[in-house]
Amino acid sequence: MLDTRAVSAGALRLWTDRGFATTNWNDLAEATGISTRTLLRHFSSRAEIAWLGVGPATERLRDVLTGAADDAPPAVVVRTAIVESVSRDPRIHELAPDWLRLISSEPELAATAPRVYQPWIDTLAGYLARRLPDSPAAICHALATAYQSATFAALIEWAESGAGGDCAESVDRLLRWMDAHLPAPPPRRA
Repeated sequence: MLDTRAVSAGALRLWTDRGFATTNWNDLAEATGISTRTLLRHFSSRAEIAWLGVGPATERLRDVLTGAADDAPPAVVVRTAIVESVSRDPRIHELAPDWLRLISSEPELAATAPRVYQPWIDTLAGYLARRLPDSPAAICHALATAYQSATFAALIEWAESGAGGDCAESVDRLLRWMDAHLPAPPPRRA
């Protein structure tokens, strides 16, 4: 079984040292110790390797949203779920600043961000639609997109300010500014 975390870490080190656009599959094979053929069998593009952490983050988000109490304030549930979606794994925390700089500065990766983040946004929009049934679907999607953008902004700010402390706490601090702006669900009818 392929250790995707090791592949991601090796690729990130390579891209940090030599750049994303200037490296190829053979360079990745050398950096990760995995053959080019094996890498190509597992990944459809180099960009896919760069985004490996978003799938697990979406799963963590979904797990918290699914497990939330029906009577919990949506703003608190959303913020808690997003904060929990940020990995607290020390190995990931160590790589996060370089990863954030890479995905925000490389045009090819920035261009794929909307597609990659769509499942995360859809998961959050689905929760908002269930909790705020009178809200138009477009509003739920817009709110979810705003939360994704705010989360990314908090992570970038954390990385650019020296990556001190816990990046999840940085996300929590920023998202608290949004709590007051998420509508409350309609009262339940008896």
